[in-house]
Amino acid sequence: MLSVTSLLTSCHEDEPIDSHNPEIVVEGWIADGGYPIVFVTSTIPITSDDTSVDSLANFVARWARVSVTVDGQTTFLTGMYDPDYFPPYVFTTTGVKGKAGKTYQLSVDWRGQHAEATTTVLAPVPIDEIWTEPCNESDTLRQIGIRFQDPAETQDHYLLFYRLAEDPLNPSLSMLGTIDDAVLNSHEVTLYARQSNAMFKDDYIAYYPIGSYVQISLARVDDVCFQFWRSLQDNKLLSGSPIFNISSIARGNVRGGHGIWYGCGLSQRQIVVE
Repeated sequence: MLSVTSLLTSCHEDEPIDSHNPEIVVEGWIADGGYPIVFVTSTIPITSDDTSVDSLANFVARWARVSVTVDGQTTFLTGMYDPDYFPPYVFTTTGVKGKAGKTYQLSVDWRGQHAEATTTVLAPVPIDEIWTEPCNESDTLRQIGIRFQDPAETQDHYLLFYRLAEDPLNPSLSMLGTIDDAVLNSHEVTLYARQSNAMFKDDYIAYYPIGSYVQISLARVDDVCFQFWRSLQDNKLLSGSPIFNISSIARGNVRGGHGIWYGCGLSQRQIVVE
């Protein structure tokens, strides 16, 4: 669910990227009731030259060896070209399905490097209601709201994603889409899923054109995943600001590489914007 360009420049706070020796970058998730989805790329050397989208293909690990282990059983994932994702090469399998409460270990080997990460799948929190309503900025745009019940007995973190029908299958994080229930005033939660283009850009649009088909996803995640996404969110939202420093880095859970492997409870709803 990440932008590959974000991942290729991410790093651990105590493990800076070596621009001369490309390192493994992992983006992967497994949802309750879903199959694992994993992207494997490498870090991009920092140069003064522009990097084209076509040249990014050189950093995609098509021949990586990727596996997931659960309950002592290891399953190898198949790498395949899939234009519905970005980047359009994904490792997956139908031999492993996410189940709430289970722990999944990811292992990646590529070019003599080994990376691994472990995550536990959480139970989903369902979206109870979804709707559209007018926004003050335009007569042709609408905002999308959702409502759900935050469990009172646990401390929870959520990610709110959106995806338009024409977008890649890995959705985008909504603006201010990282939610810690410690700051919520009620267990009945109302949120608005706004688009997340950099907020300081002149062409930034937060809302959705009438007639759009939009998928909204609410992911219940652990603290490690929440902190990773919050860091990426801050970097993206403030990327055009002349005021704020955005030198913070995304700390993931991948040992021997960079990025994130996370389990989540996922609730999804679709709506036609009217």
